[in-house]
Amino acid sequence: RNVPPPPPIRFNLAKRRQARIFMHDLHAPLIHAGVNFWWIDGGSGAARMPGLNPQLWTNELYYDAQQRESGRRTFILARYGGWGSERYPGFFTGDTYSQWPVLAYEVAFSARGGNELIDYISDDIGGFHGGKIPFALYARWIEFGAFGPILRMHSAHENPLQGNLRMPWTYGARGVSLMRKYFTLHTELIPYLYTYAWVAHRRSLPIMRPLYLEGVPAAQAYRHTHEYFLGHDLLVAPVLAASGTRTVYLPPGRWIDFFTGRRYAGGRTFTARYPIDQVPVFVRSGSVIPEQQPSAYSDAKPLDPLVLQVYGSGDGRFDLYQDDGVSLDYLKGDYAMTPIVYSTRDGLHRLVIGPTRGAFRGQLRSRAYAIEIHAVRRPESLAVDGHDVATSSWARATGTARVLLPEHSIRSRVILTWH
Repeated sequence: RNVPPPPPIRFNLAKRRQARIFMHDLHAPLIHAGVNFWWIDGGSGAARMPGLNPQLWTNELYYDAQQRESGRRTFILARYGGWGSERYPGFFTGDTYSQWPVLAYEVAFSARGGNELIDYISDDIGGFHGGKIPFALYARWIEFGAFGPILRMHSAHENPLQGNLRMPWTYGARGVSLMRKYFTLHTELIPYLYTYAWVAHRRSLPIMRPLYLEGVPAAQAYRHTHEYFLGHDLLVAPVLAASGTRTVYLPPGRWIDFFTGRRYAGGRTFTARYPIDQVPVFVRSGSVIPEQQPSAYSDAKPLDPLVLQVYGSGDGRFDLYQDDGVSLDYLKGDYAMTPIVYSTRDGLHRLVIGPTRGAFRGQLRSRAYAIEIHAVRRPESLAVDGHDVATSSWARATGTARVLLPEHSIRSRVILTWH
């Protein structure tokens, strides 16, 4: 403290020799020591050449150097560098102000990121500028962040002695409790999100989707820009006011509240007030949402058991994507797909899992399943491959039946039926 900083060393990454020294001599040793992520922020001053986009060039240098030196897939966090930036994910939306209108803007802006192939978009939860903000604003920002591809906290230090005022313990036990709830939920959704990362890679469909990308009529899609789909089956409408009141548009179809299990008919709008720890999220009836068990971090354990959340009745399908999570072998075809098909006919519900196709390093040969059926009443005649299920439970308060299936080979087909 009170020690003047050393004079800056000027460099220009547009010059080949300086770029090589900068990445090979200064960064490569850190990469080999285990650093696998770079937050390069803005790179506009790092490269100077007429006609060169300095941010895009800096993003490219870091991304390629990390992948070349490590031999693994890599990830950076940077500002957007214009067309072509999608090759070097991910991105953040800049140094925002901690205000309700800014949160609303972030919701619509993030959903539109997919229009420019920006699949891995994030913002500073709680906003970047300003000191401690009201808990209601902080809570709603966390809830929005949990239902996106990247979840992180960051802010400026209004007073360096106070530290980062976006940390949950700034708000005591309620801040820690809310953070734990939504950060854990985000981790549980990793199988769902990871599959849609694959969809984004193969089909250029973003993880966060404006309503019009899911076939919602244009008149409604462009009117309700503060809602978005997360993948195909989750509709998210973050709360954007201190009162907790939210007007929600539900597209045509049948929808189920992700948290309460309440049923809704689509093709209409409604207004409701949501508690501080609840965000409006709706699931298509007939959907299957794959999850993993709660974990302290995203890849703490293998996907065993695989948790499947089955909602309502109807026809749905989810093709679960898996690979080793770190290498570039997926580019050579080393990955696996597991079809999960749900159907309802004349009161008979049928869930078919597998068989898994494809292989990758570290793949499980078998796994158990924890299936949670979100129903109006307790399912009857539960059977697996024609045999009655011995292990099941019913939670009346949430309308959820839980079925535990023992380990099965991933190469076999598992069929669960109920009435």
